[in-house]
Amino acid sequence: MIKTFKIADITLKNRYVLAPLAGYTDFSQRYLASLYGSSLNYTEMISAEALFYNSKATLKDINDTYLDKEFNNDSKLALQLFGGDEEHILKAIKICEDNASYDFLDFNVGCPVNKVIKQKAGSYWLKRLDELYPLLKNMVKVSSKPVIVKIRIGFSEILDIDSLIKNLNDTGISAICIHGRTRNEFFSGNVHFDVIKRAKEVSNIPIICNGSIDANNFLDILNYTNADAVMIGQNAIGHPDIFKDMIFIEEGKKIESKNITNQLDMLIKHVRLMYKYKDSRLATNQLRSISLKYLKGYPDANILKTKLIRCQNENEYLTSINEFKSSLNS
Repeated sequence: MIKTFKIADITLKNRYVLAPLAGYTDFSQRYLASLYGSSLNYTEMISAEALFYNSKATLKDINDTYLDKEFNNDSKLALQLFGGDEEHILKAIKICEDNASYDFLDFNVGCPVNKVIKQKAGSYWLKRLDELYPLLKNMVKVSSKPVIVKIRIGFSEILDIDSLIKNLNDTGISAICIHGRTRNEFFSGNVHFDVIKRAKEVSNIPIICNGSIDANNFLDILNYTNADAVMIGQNAIGHPDIFKDMIFIEEGKKIESKNITNQLDMLIKHVRLMYKYKDSRLATNQLRSISLKYLKGYPDANILKTKLIRCQNENEYLTSINEFKSSLNS
């Protein structure tokens, strides 16, 4: 029996969540994650600043959430906002409610990249805790959807986790997703799962665990931290079937063996989705990175990799992939 978990009054069908990743977790990635079993998907980070100033591209990104409701109705969706200005953030929530369809509103208090930090956003909020807690209370009041916060465990040093979690609980948010590194640790080094374990012990709302989680370690991490769910980021890019693997492992089933043909079939689906629902130029540019993720670990595909980074449109991508796929059977 697959374990479920609950945020507010919404039950998620399993404990496996797709993380928000800029440039990756658009509708096509979310669709594939849902196809293979994810219970909750995150949008890419949405800039409150861009929404406040009526960015057409950002409005298009949040409009795409209607596609999730049309095609991914078995999975839930969290729309993730980031920003450093309270007025703009609260205004952005209203814009999202008028122009998007989602189940949860997530606020990013974890992104470590410099261009976000310069806006005093993302994990910079960990240096603004006296402002963060009142902001979250106001977000909960303004949002008609349950609010989740995605955080790191500190900026340069690990914070007093008991105080952090208790204060977050008191804001009225419905769940906390924790990446078990500080901002300055970025994505390297060991994840502090002991800190996440302690967070779960003191929290009265669900805790989602994030940081270097894959199909080999997720059950051990769930058992150790007692977290309500795990969030998968980089390990789902190029491998959206990781969610199917995790479900199979939890059920005690043998996962299907991995091979290049299966990877190419998933990549073809991804290419078609990208060009169907996204501007052609943007799809082409993003696929140069995404397509290589599907081929990582397959040295025999180096010739195809060289072709893919030069593709200029959907036909060139599909032709290159299908020709390589045919060569495998010749």
